[in-house]
Amino acid sequence: MSGLMFYRRVLCFCALPPIAALLLTACAMPQSVNKGATTSKPVSPYQRQFAEDASSACAAANRALLGDGYLTEPIVNDKLKGRKSYRIDSEHTAVVDMTVTCLVNPDGGSSVYANGLRTIYEMKKSSTSASVGVSVFGSLSLPIGQSADSMVKTTEETISEREFYAAFFSALESSLSDTRPKKDPNPAAP
Repeated sequence: MSGLMFYRRVLCFCALPPIAALLLTACAMPQSVNKGATTSKPVSPYQRQFAEDASSACAAANRALLGDGYLTEPIVNDKLKGRKSYRIDSEHTAVVDMTVTCLVNPDGGSSVYANGLRTIYEMKKSSTSASVGVSVFGSLSLPIGQSADSMVKTTEETISEREFYAAFFSALESSLSDTRPKKDPNPAAP
């Protein structure tokens, strides 16, 4: 082996660690973002696009809410409201108010926006004692009382779980597909 070949091998061997370190450093550095580049917009859990018109989409949303146990109000101006209550445990009850808005897209179809508001109520007990008035003795308070239960609002928040809206939009899509005209799998021959 000539001296020149040996020198090249030693040089390559010695140069590898600094080059590898430089490459690793470059990979670890934060990448700059080109402001002119287009980035994909994050998908909102509160909105979906449908090929159907806004009134058909709202009617399907109404069926989806009814199918999930909501009490719904009539659709007014392609806006729908629904409410459902359920017991969390013996002391807490939740109420979900759902608002669905269906808008016409300029290029056809519709956009459906859904927003759920969850309110938690807690059962509070309060007791009252009976008061008896006797003219000779004045008034007398007896522990014979009544217990009154009342629901007290403890929290109210917009539902942000993506799974909640994914389930709603899946039910809406299923309702829409049930109303679409079915294609005959065996068309009649001409």
